[in-house]
Amino acid sequence: MRVLATLPQLPENTDYALTIGTFDGVHRGHALLLETLKYEARKRGLPTAALTFQDMPYCYFRPDDCPRLLSLPDEKRDAFSDFNLDALYLVPFDEQLAGQSAQEFAMRVLAEKLRAKLLVLGPDFALGKNRGGDVSMLTKLGKTHGFEVVVLDKKLRDDGDISSTRIRECVESGHLRTAARLLGGAFSLSGEVVSGQQLGRTIGVPTINILPHARKVLPQSGVYAARAFFDDDASTRSNAKNVALNIGWRPTVGGVNLSVEFHVIGENVVVPPRLVTLKIIERLRGEERFPTLDDLVSQMKRDIARAAEILGA
Repeated sequence: MRVLATLPQLPENTDYALTIGTFDGVHRGHALLLETLKYEARKRGLPTAALTFQDMPYCYFRPDDCPRLLSLPDEKRDAFSDFNLDALYLVPFDEQLAGQSAQEFAMRVLAEKLRAKLLVLGPDFALGKNRGGDVSMLTKLGKTHGFEVVVLDKKLRDDGDISSTRIRECVESGHLRTAARLLGGAFSLSGEVVSGQQLGRTIGVPTINILPHARKVLPQSGVYAARAFFDDDASTRSNAKNVALNIGWRPTVGGVNLSVEFHVIGENVVVPPRLVTLKIIERLRGEERFPTLDDLVSQMKRDIARAAEILGA
């Protein structure tokens, strides 16, 4: 799969079957759309491409009301690699795109630059200035500019529509099992390893601290069972380290900054990794302030035992 960080300045040298969207989380609903794209493209003998954005177009217009992301650009790229498309345009949403009407976008981007001959869309899709280009308008524009439009009959449902907004709400409220079901896999959180207060080592529960990206959505404060992958390990079960994860402000020890730290169960990590990816499985409890440090340590040991049970360690 070719991955391109900008739209082409000159027309592509081939026709495409194309889909467009924010694709935050690349969830099960997105998977249905991408599989439909591949199916319809095969019937027409067309290569496949997706156009998506490094951040939400919504955030360009409403930066003060901008939700955090389920998937950062590199995570989105990796998720798309599972679908074996021919090309992925993972581009910034900029002033030029923001100012285009649906008619301009259809002509200049879809027809001229990307040479789309087929457009596969979800039922509530819209593009262009003020979201003027819904599927009805795009179907009409396609007849003018030489592309066919195929629309999914309905959104994929799981006790309600599967959407990035719904999944984000599940993550932010700590419902990681539900989020995983809607995503099609465990919610992922990555970050660089940073120095902490080293308190864990003095109380017999050493932890590794990471600094997630500022645009990444975080689960609600609390303790979680998770699996960790160090540095460039492939995210397979055989490489996973079972961990008890804490996300919060550490009120018992006077914490003032949000901390994301984890204890590797049954292993003493002498040399910490540079990067860590966490697959967060289940929330064990909320954040608490304990009367004494000994009370905190006792609870941490219970948390570790419970996480080990959940993870099958």
